[in-house]
Parts: sequence; structure tokens; C-alpha cells
Amino acid sequence: MAKNESHQEANSLKRKRSLFRQVKVDFKTLQGRITIGFLLMGLFSIIMILTSHWSWKSQIENAKQVIKEDKNSSIKASEILQLVDLTNILAFRYLTTNEEAYKTGFESRWTTSIYPAVGELDSLTRNIENEKIIVFRNNLKEHLPKIKTQQSAAISNGSLEELNDEALIDDIVHLSYLVESIKSALQEREHETLAAIKQAERNIPILLTIEFIIAFIVSTLLALYIIRSVLTRIKFVRVKIREISEGNIPEQMEHSKDEMNSIIKALNGLIINLKGITNFADDVGKGHFDSNISVFENKGILGESLAEMRTKLQNVAEQDKKRDWFNKGVAKFGDILRTNNDSIEVLSGKLISELVNYSNANQGSLFVVNDEDPNDIKIQLKGAYAYERQKFIEKELAPGQGLVGQCYLEKEYIYLSEIPGNYVAIRSGLGEATPTYLLISPMKVNEEILGIIELASFHPFEDHHIEFIDKVGENIASTIQGLQVSLETRSLLEESQMRAEQLQAQEEEMRQNAEELEATQEEMERQSREMGAFNLAVKESAILIEMEVNGSISNVNRKFEKALGYMSDEILGKNHSFIWKNKQEAGTEFESILAKLQSGISVQKIINCEKRNGEEIQLYADFFPIKEESGKIRKIECLCFELTGLKVN
Repeated sequence: MAKNESHQEANSLKRKRSLFRQVKVDFKTLQGRITIGFLLMGLFSIIMILTSHWSWKSQIENAKQVIKEDKNSSIKASEILQLVDLTNILAFRYLTTNEEAYKTGFESRWTTSIYPAVGELDSLTRNIENEKIIVFRNNLKEHLPKIKTQQSAAISNGSLEELNDEALIDDIVHLSYLVESIKSALQEREHETLAAIKQAERNIPILLTIEFIIAFIVSTLLALYIIRSVLTRIKFVRVKIREISEGNIPEQMEHSKDEMNSIIKALNGLIINLKGITNFADDVGKGHFDSNISVFENKGILGESLAEMRTKLQNVAEQDKKRDWFNKGVAKFGDILRTNNDSIEVLSGKLISELVNYSNANQGSLFVVNDEDPNDIKIQLKGAYAYERQKFIEKELAPGQGLVGQCYLEKEYIYLSEIPGNYVAIRSGLGEATPTYLLISPMKVNEEILGIIELASFHPFEDHHIEFIDKVGENIASTIQGLQVSLETRSLLEESQMRAEQLQAQEEEMRQNAEELEATQEEMERQSREMGAFNLAVKESAILIEMEVNGSISNVNRKFEKALGYMSDEILGKNHSFIWKNKQEAGTEFESILAKLQSGISVQKIINCEKRNGEEIQLYADFFPIKEESGKIRKIECLCFELTGLKVN
């Protein structure tokens, strides 16, 4: 037992020494030089490859980020312009209908939509080092409050003329100019970025060629140096090795009986495998990734690496195919959205038919959300397509009704497989069809659901299909949103033009009336001046007593103070009976006077009053009411003339 263990330890030590000799790095030996040479070549190649890959990847990532920021900024600028147009529409509707909902919507759009959108645009363009974009963005931020101030003034004054004022229209047109300028500057920046990417793509072959030349030169120099170091006794093998180092595959060599035979066998095995690598490379170059050629019997590092490379290339080719399908589809539907934007119904029919065919589905439906009444949201079928035929059917669902309604509430796609025969007919919006696979995907913009896409197929939907439907759904939702706003704006503009014509006709009539009113106003001002002078003369010549409806004195004039001897601060707030001679009759008399005045009967009366010094004074009093707009008496004024010493019949 001990002997066996000792023997195993000896074998293990021998294998370690043998392995050490194979990988020993010693520049004094041929084996060491070859090892060092290959290590340097490998390291140099890896460095060049990693450097090129990192540089290209960095350029692509930076370009993608720039393009993403530019597109988001452009979309946000357009959104601000649309929201400002919407506030003008809401202000117009409020002034024409006087409904508070439009006024509330106007304020809400500014506070919860426009200003946050301006903040988002500022955040998106904050890191953009473009002087034109910065200037236009700052001008836009300074210009918006001016528009809101004018709109708010028009609402506060209830004036359509202020809302249609040329200054406000010019400000909105200027806002459109600023938005278009920002978008143009962003698009110019995006074009510059794309041009830089294309230039980088054109430089890649040059860089790779240079790197290949450098690597080839270095490899050749190292190979020549190693070959020159080979001993003379293996000179007859050197020619074959040189051919291999230059990229040629020589014929197999005949075996020998000397100590070189092991090297010849190894070289012959290498030649066979190199031919296999050549054939393998030819097949891979032609795209035949399913080739059955085996290199090194798919064993060892190189054999396993080549087999793994073939598998990875197969996966890459499949991914490229899916990516190409995805990008072509996005471009295709982008063209459809740009060229069919006059009618939601026509656009929906065109989209669903193309979508069914492109995704290799069998039938499909496109629903659009109608949320004009927030209390009665409807999901309306706008387009249906099945078996290469356009379907013209009507269907309307409520949120939560069936799978389509459920998708609207959950805001996420629904994918079903192995569906029972009657499940779709009961739960889905596709009628009596019984597909095997069902995909229902929401069309949303900023988490707002604008529609639902429903596709049915006898083939499964893969991940790239679902991702594609989701991306196209976003583009469709954005277009539908813009189309709805455009159609509504167009309708309001037509209505506004019609009202403008009516206002223009009324303006001439109002001008004529204004001339008549001006003449009337001059006459009224003259009469008013005369009446004012008369009232002043009366108040200066007569005794004035102003009383509340409860009989308390609220105001007297200087004539009162002079006639009765009381100062105003002594009499104000006291009951009128305070100055009457017969205070017991004062209350009954005042109630009678108040009743007559409320009935519209004028009252004139001779009253006996008592001065401050106790003397009696007789006054002729004329009572008249001061009424509110409702007709209720608010105060009573009494103009009195002194009768003491005069004989009155």
C-alpha cells in the first residue's frame, strides 16, 4: 500500500516537472523564445482588439445618448407648443361659453403641464453645449409667461378681442418659431452626430487594416527571429514551419526514423487541423454556420473555441436577422404614420392590416380610447383585419371589459397561449376567431393609454415580436395624440374664423353706436355737472340728517351743527328721538315715515326739535330713501329747512 502511494507521488511529481518544462519561459531556449513570442503576439493582438472595440463602442454609446437626448428634447418642445395652443383654445371656449371647467382646465394646463414640460426641456438640454439651442431655450422660457399673462388678462376681462389680439397671436407665432428653431438646431446636432458615426464607420476598415498590418509585421518578425534560432539539425523542418507561419498549408511530410519523427507527426497533425480550420473558415465566411466540419475533434482550447465561435456566430446571425426585421418594421410603420395622418379611421385600418401581415399573424384589431367624457370612457374599435381582408365592424368596450378592457386598466401587454376554442370568442374583441396565441398590447405615451393593439396567430409571438409591437404602439399612440389635437385645433380654427367674421360685421355697427353714445355721454356729463352743483347747493343751504333704518343718526352737516348747536361727534350714533321735542311720538312717527318710504310714497313733515340749549326749533323735513340694487332701503336722508318764526298754514 505504501509502495503504491510512493509510486503515485513519483508519477505526479514527474507530470508536474514535464508540465513545467512545456510552459517554462526561458529566453535562452528555443521553447522559451517561442513561448515568449506567442505571448507577445497574443497580448499585442488583444490590446489592439480591445482598444478598437472600446473606442468604437464608446463612440456608438455617446452618439446614441446624443440622439436620444435630441429626440426627447424635440418631442418635449413640440409638446410645449401644443399645450400652449390648447390653453388658447380653452381660454377661447371659456370666453364663448363662460363655463368654469374651461377656465380651470386653462390654469391646470399651465401649472401641471406646460411649466413642468419646460422644466423637463431645460433638464434635457442642460448638458448640450450648443449656443443656438441654449439661446432659443432661454428665449422660450422668457416668452411663455408673457403669453400666459395676456391670456389671463383676456379671461379676467372677459374679452375675446384681447384673446384674438394681434400681439398675442404674434407671441404664439414667435413661440412656434422658437420651438421650430430648437427642433432645427437639435436635428442639425443629430445630423452632425450621425455624420460622425458614419465617418467612424468608414475609418474602421482603415484602422483594422493598419492594425492587421502592424500585427502581421510584428508576427512575421517574431516568427523569423524564432525560425533563425532553430538548430541546424532541424533545418529540413524549417521550410514547412515557415510556410505555415506565412499562412500557407503545406502537404504532409513523410515520417522519419530519427528523433525528429515526433515533431513531424505533430506537424502533420497540425497541417490536417489547419486544413480543417481553413475549410471551417470558408464555411463561416459564406454564412454556413451549421457546417459539420470538426476541428481538433472539437477538443482542446482551440477546438472548443472554434466550436463555441460557430455557435455564437449562429446566435449573432439570428439576432441580426431579428434586429433587421425590427428596424425595417419601425421604419415601415413610421412612413405609414407620416403619410396617413388625415383620419384616425383610415390610419387605423391601414396600420392593423400592415401590422397583421408584417408580424405573420392571422387577424388583428386596433382600438382607440375615447376619453372626452372622463366619467364614460370608451374603447372603440377603429380597425380590424383578418385573413388578408379588411373588416368593417363596430365594437365598443368599457375599461375592464374583456381582455382589451383589462389591458387598458393594467397598462401592460397580455400574452396568452394554448387558448381554449371558445375563450377568445367570449373574452376578446376578435369575434368568433379561435387563435392559438393571443397578444394584446397597449399603445401609450407617458403612461397614458391612447389605444390597444390585439393580434391573434396560430404561431407563437417571440420576444422580439412583443418588443416590436410595443415600440410601434408608442409611435402610433404619439401620432394619434397629435392627430386628435390637430383635428380639434382645425375645428376650433374654423369656428374662430367664422366668429371673427361675425365680430367684424358687428364692429361696424358698434362703431356707429359708439358715436351716438359719445354724444349722449357728453349731454349726460353736462347734466351731471348741473345736478352736482344743485345737490351741493341744497346740502349747503339745508339741514342734512342721515339715519339708519333703525333710527340711529349716522351723519349730519355743518348746517345741522349751526342750527341745533350739537357737534357731530355728540350726535352720531344716537337715536333720532334725541333731537325731537316730543320723544314719545318720535318712534311712532319714524315707523310711519319708514313704512311710507318703503311703499314708494314721498314724505314731507313739520317736526319740532330741541336745540342743545333747550330751545325749541321747528323744521320742515323732506324724507327720501337711499336704496340698494335689490330695492331694500339702506339709509334715509332728511333735508330740513328752519321754520321757526315763520307762519305756516
